[in-house]
Amino acid sequence: MIRTKCFRLFRLLFTVGYIFSIAGILGGTAAQASAEGEPSSCTYPRRIVCLETYPAEILCDLGEIDRIVAVSKFQKYNSYYNFFKNKPVVSGGIGSNINLEMILGVNPDLVFCSYGQKDLLKARGLNVYGTRTYDIEGIMELITDIGKMVEKEKEAKNIVDEMKARIQSIEVKVKEVKNKPLVYFEQSSLGKTRSKGSLTHELITRAGGINIAKDEPVPFPILSQEFIIKKNPDIIIVEEWGTRPSDVKERDGWKNIKAVKSGKIFQSKSYYTGYTQRCLDGLEEYAKFFYPELFNK
Repeated sequence: MIRTKCFRLFRLLFTVGYIFSIAGILGGTAAQASAEGEPSSCTYPRRIVCLETYPAEILCDLGEIDRIVAVSKFQKYNSYYNFFKNKPVVSGGIGSNINLEMILGVNPDLVFCSYGQKDLLKARGLNVYGTRTYDIEGIMELITDIGKMVEKEKEAKNIVDEMKARIQSIEVKVKEVKNKPLVYFEQSSLGKTRSKGSLTHELITRAGGINIAKDEPVPFPILSQEFIIKKNPDIIIVEEWGTRPSDVKERDGWKNIKAVKSGKIFQSKSYYTGYTQRCLDGLEEYAKFFYPELFNK
C-alpha cells in the first residue's frame, strides 16, 4: 500500500516536473537566441538595435520604425536617411567598431548584427540575429523572418509576393535571348568584383548577363587587368562610389574592349546590391543595361 502511494506520488511529481520543463523551454524561446545566433520567430521585440542598415530598412518598410532604438550610421545619400537621422548611432557602418556601452544602455531585446559580431554580443547577454550575405531567396526569407518577429506577416508576404512578380517579369523577357552579353562588374577599384555566392552575380545572371568572374572560386575575387582585357566584356558596370565611367575609358589597354568602344559603361547605385527588396531596382536596371530594346519601351 505504502509502495503504491509512493509510486503514485513519484509519477505525479515526474509529470509536474516534465510539464514545467516543457513550459520553460517554450517560454524561453521568446527571450533566448538560438545556437545559430538567430532568435526564435516567436519573439516579439519592442526595442531593436540594428548594426546593419538593411534590417532597419526592412523594419521601416513594414511600418515598425518605432521599435528601433539605435542604428548603424546611415549615409546621407541613403533614401532612408531622414527616417533614422535622429536615432542614436551605435556603429559607424560596415566594418566599423560598435559602441557596446551605448548598445547595452538602450536596453535592447533584439540586436541585428553581422554574423561575426554575434558571439561578442551574446556573451554580454544580448539576444541577437546574426545576418550574413544573402541571395534573393535569402532576402525574401529575411523579410519573412522579420515580419514574423514584429507581427507583420501579412505585410512581409505582400513585399515578398511583389518581389516574385518583379523577378518573373524580367525572366520572362530574357529567357529566350540567345546572345547574352559578357559583363564585368567593378566594386570599388580595378579588378575588385563579385562571383558566384554573391547577390551581384545573381542579379547579373537573372537579368540575362554572363558574369566574366562566374568561374572564380570565391564570391568576392580580385581579377587581374590582363584577365579582364582578355575576356573583352560587352558591358562594364561600376558602383557609384567607385571609379567613374569616364576614368574607365582612359585606362591603358582598355580602348579596344567592346564595352569601351561601344560606350556601354554604366554606373550602379550602391543600394542595388544591398540585402533588401530594393535590390530588384538593380535587377531591373541591369536588364535595361543589357537589353534596352526589351526594357526601355
